[in-house]
Amino acid sequence: MCASSLIHLKPNLKYLRIDGAHAVTKVGPEFVGCKKGDHVCDELVAFPKLEWLIFEDMPNWEEWSFFEEEVAVADGRGEDGAAEIRKKDAQSARLQLLPRLVVLQLQGCRKLRALPPQLGEDTAGLKQILLRRLNNLKAVENFRLFSELLHIEDCEGLQRISNLPQVTELRVYGCPNLSHIEGLGSLQQLGLGEDMSEISSRWLPGLQEQHRQLHGKDLDVYTWFKR
Repeated sequence: MCASSLIHLKPNLKYLRIDGAHAVTKVGPEFVGCKKGDHVCDELVAFPKLEWLIFEDMPNWEEWSFFEEEVAVADGRGEDGAAEIRKKDAQSARLQLLPRLVVLQLQGCRKLRALPPQLGEDTAGLKQILLRRLNNLKAVENFRLFSELLHIEDCEGLQRISNLPQVTELRVYGCPNLSHIEGLGSLQQLGLGEDMSEISSRWLPGLQEQHRQLHGKDLDVYTWFKR
């Protein structure tokens, strides 16, 4: 489905699955129907009823963003300047992103480098994230509104999970480079794949200690078997 069709249908969409878009390398502002200088961005609510969003089998997808990337290096502002420009653009546009999103699934997107930070800022209802076979993803972090279940499977490049203060359950399988987990103060259950025993020894004691301090008991850790 083309971007213009999505824009036309999006006020009523509750379920959206994009599967097998092999040619896609970047998903940008056109996905939510907003671009810099476009008057339709004013007070725009992107996908106001969408509850399920699934991306699957997109092997060449590398970048995902909701706002135009600004080239600020040329005028001396660098990456910090670019981030500030994007922030101001977002504020001026008063754009609300996926306000009713509950479930996000990404599978077979092996080159995707990062998740948009706005997923942690605007999606107050987001309760479940499933990430499977995202080999190039290095971190899942700073999603302060996301709650309940984070399921991560076969993400070989993943190194860090941090600052997810409302997540209550984490399942991890096939992440041999996951060396850093912190900032999961509400975590109640941790499911570890059979292959995660050695790598989890780096951060599991810290999680257990934090859980004892916050909740007065041990974290519920169980072995999660891949289906």
